[in-house]
Amino acid sequence: MSDPWPSETAARATASTPVFFTTFGMVLASIAALLVFDLWLARIDARESRMHALHLFQDGESLLAASQPTEAADRFASAQALERSNVRYAVALAEALLADGRVNEAEVQLRSVLGRAETDGAANLVMARILAREGRPDDAVAFYHRAIYGEWAADSSRQALHARLELIDLLARREAGHGLLAELLPLQDTDPDSVDLRRRLGHLFLLADSPERALPFFRELLKRDPDDGDAYAGMAEAALLLGNFRTARADLVIATRLIPDSTRFATLLEVADTVLALDPLARGIGHVARFERARTVLRLSADATSACASSAGSRQLADSARVLLSAGNGAGSDGDAEAADAFLDLAGELWSRRDARCTAERSPTMRALALIQKKLT
Repeated sequence: MSDPWPSETAARATASTPVFFTTFGMVLASIAALLVFDLWLARIDARESRMHALHLFQDGESLLAASQPTEAADRFASAQALERSNVRYAVALAEALLADGRVNEAEVQLRSVLGRAETDGAANLVMARILAREGRPDDAVAFYHRAIYGEWAADSSRQALHARLELIDLLARREAGHGLLAELLPLQDTDPDSVDLRRRLGHLFLLADSPERALPFFRELLKRDPDDGDAYAGMAEAALLLGNFRTARADLVIATRLIPDSTRFATLLEVADTVLALDPLARGIGHVARFERARTVLRLSADATSACASSAGSRQLADSARVLLSAGNGAGSDGDAEAADAFLDLAGELWSRRDARCTAERSPTMRALALIQKKLT
């Protein structure tokens, strides 16, 4: 049976269509608005969490600077809990744990960080410190290198320099001569305006047994301040190592005049005086003096070798040298020059046989003897 009012039914259907779409649109708009509002709230919450984490981190930095590592570690841990992906907070926590003496915890923390940020300069630097604290210097050196050539958030050149200087200090404490020199060489052309750094590098090059590289640093310091007593002493130490003993003494006289209360300068001056009195290669001393000085150098070398011999053969050689010296060799004879050469050759052989691990006596006489042996070789 057909609809008796077809036109009325069609009209109602036509009228309901826009109402449906309007309602549907309003629902979609409401959903979208709620989603936008929810995202806005989430962003606000995330921003507040980041700001709270940042404030905790800053508090931790202040506490760590004030030598309160336990409290600092608590702040850093809270900051990390709010932002677990933040490497900076994780590294700071490890640094605070290390400062608090919790070395194992610090290492575990850093291992986790390096698992996801292995090239991070700051993380590698703190790991190097941890390994150095644990008495693992070789492993520490490797991580110092990773820090030097790693990625830094800002001011990478200054941070890399700081890491290299820490490594240099570690090598200097170990008296690792060749390794120390290798790390110092990249800093040889450092900015001359950095006076403190140039002074430090000058002394480090001396420690690395590279006096010729140390000299320019001290000369630059003296150009800036002609009354710099420490620079004169540095020049003197370099001259001693280079065998220029008279020049060294002259510089030390100036250094002690500028800083008269320095025990270090006074000791160095005593070493210079002793080496000048012992030096068998000094010009113009004559055959007799050269012979007597060679005898003294041989006697001192025999005594030093006996006290620190690397083998029974070395001790026997030292005893043979004493027998030779006690037999006598008349000064003033034609054979003095040849005898002096023989004495010095034997002294050099004795010195080379000393145990490499032996710590030489640090008296002025022994230091002077070491300088003469260096000059002889």
